[in-house]
Amino acid sequence: MVKITFDKAAKKEFLELIDKEVDEDGMIVEKSNPNQRVVTFDGQEISIDEFGGVKKGSEVFIKNNIVSLMRLLKR
Repeated sequence: MVKITFDKAAKKEFLELIDKEVDEDGMIVEKSNPNQRVVTFDGQEISIDEFGGVKKGSEVFIKNNIVSLMRLLKR
């Protein structure tokens, strides 16, 4: 199994590419509206530490844990 790990700096650079940023609490927010935090497919806010990726073709944010990945696969 291949595992790719990114540090916070790389995660922040990726988020910049999709017009997101990280607020002072470490939560991912909309760059155009820093008061609006992004959420996962099940409605949970997500921090930079939990960030695992974004589903292709959407802005469905995925936490970096097996439960989130399993839930995504069932959708």
